[in-house]
Amino acid sequence: FSGGCGLSIFQRRRIMNNSNCSNHSFTLSQRNSLLIATASTGTCSVLFCTFAVSILILLRLYKHLVYRLAMYQVLAALLQGISNGLLFMLYGYRNNLYYHVSCKLTAFLLQYCLWVKLIFTSWLTFHLFCYIIFFRNLKKLEWLYVTTSILVPLLFDWIPFIHNSYGVS
Repeated sequence: FSGGCGLSIFQRRRIMNNSNCSNHSFTLSQRNSLLIATASTGTCSVLFCTFAVSILILLRLYKHLVYRLAMYQVLAALLQGISNGLLFMLYGYRNNLYYHVSCKLTAFLLQYCLWVKLIFTSWLTFHLFCYIIFFRNLKKLEWLYVTTSILVPLLFDWIPFIHNSYGVS
């Protein structure tokens, strides 16, 4: 018998039993409270980041590389806020395949967004350091800043999800 997603009922049971999404000591009400708090802050983050990006565009600050790098960082924070908002899907978590996949997808998105923000922050710091100390404007490296910030986290963010070794997500 094959249930949803082309998996047999035995495969789905094994996936749910090996899931780290439900292997923690929080009660259901504590989990729901944490999800509401995190998702609410994610929603507020989306509002503030949208406001910040609209101000950057309205004032045409995107013409300068430093402001563009800051805008990329704000866009990464916006994506993280959206990922935090997705935690509302896990409200009232039940131990079935849909919630298992949603839990892992949300955990991956949150991990990816954090790394993108971290790498953009590093590039912004590097760029300002070179600009202030060496008086070099590295405008031609913008493509490197953006591509490495987006692609490098994809090289390793998926690794903890192979054997469900991500932990509580």
